[in-house]
Amino acid sequence: MAVENSGMLFYTEHRYYGLSLPFGNESYRLSNLKQLSLHQSLADLAHFIRHQKSNDPEMEDSKVILVGGSYSGSLVAWMTQLYPDLIAASWASSAPLLAKADFFEYMEMVGKSIQLSYGNNCSLRIEKGFKFLVKLFDGDEIQELLYNLNGCVGYSPKNPLDRAAFFNGLGNYFALVVQSYSASIPRLCETLMSLDSSDELAFIEFLKLLYSEGRRSSDCQDFGYSSMLELFTEDSVQSSETRAWFYQTCNEFGWYTTTKSKSSASQAFANQVPLGYFEQLCQDAFGAEQTAHQLAHGVEQTNSKFGGFGFNQSERYAQVIFTHGELDPWSALGQQKGDQAIVLTGYSHVEDLSSIRVMDSVQMNLAKLRVMSFLRRHI
Repeated sequence: MAVENSGMLFYTEHRYYGLSLPFGNESYRLSNLKQLSLHQSLADLAHFIRHQKSNDPEMEDSKVILVGGSYSGSLVAWMTQLYPDLIAASWASSAPLLAKADFFEYMEMVGKSIQLSYGNNCSLRIEKGFKFLVKLFDGDEIQELLYNLNGCVGYSPKNPLDRAAFFNGLGNYFALVVQSYSASIPRLCETLMSLDSSDELAFIEFLKLLYSEGRRSSDCQDFGYSSMLELFTEDSVQSSETRAWFYQTCNEFGWYTTTKSKSSASQAFANQVPLGYFEQLCQDAFGAEQTAHQLAHGVEQTNSKFGGFGFNQSERYAQVIFTHGELDPWSALGQQKGDQAIVLTGYSHVEDLSSIRVMDSVQMNLAKLRVMSFLRRHI
């Protein structure tokens, strides 16, 4: 699109990610994370645009088009609303617009997408498998399976946080496949369905296959709460960007993939991961002041500022076109209706952010042409 419209492409980095560290190696200390926020990031982008226009005469009168996917899709939509004088139009792919702490719809969509992609037999096998795991936990019979999965000795099945961590980690595997690799959903199901004729035993065999890789790379599989918390603490050897993102979710968005829904659609993942699990992670990672009330307040502030779902597109997002994959769990919090929204059958998260390709479906390429037409009208 840039080539066809004689445009220049810029890629901007969000503060606290990559090389954009305002306090160097100490940027992830709690006292220094205060400068990490949605509004600071949007102000950075506004400054960047103004700087480019003021320092390059050829760009002084250029129109600015924003393109982003997932959280950056949310950013371009919110940026277009907040700084309409700087932005001509935007394309937001797979963008959640509603901040929500208890995002139970995400895992519901994971289950629905597996069913849409392969059929009821696969999703039913997953549902029965998760229920069987709950039975093993409730009957204090899970230790044998944990041993067979090479689980670490310190794991406590009776600890509610350890239990939630186990189910959250397992659910995340299915979510990752659905969100990131829609073409891999059938392969996952084919593997699962090729195992034992009993749904419960087949699921256990699948878990053994899934976690066998860990035996080659670590001494044991740590399914516990403490290993999850380690991802978000200052002393973690993992990527500090994980801590930065978790800080943003604890203060502005929520977006926690719980499974504590009353809806029957969430039964595939057995209702074992409550919001309290994530609220405790926030507090343990960022201190006593990081309360459930703080999370709720941040979510309310974000929605109050940008409208959440309660917006009139002609007033707030008239210059934005939204695209979503039908299978994408994030689409539950996005704009899917109206003339400026496209839902792509059979696709998941940000699968449309590439040039037109012959291997794409006709619907996908028509959607890209429609996006291009929309943006061109604003140039």
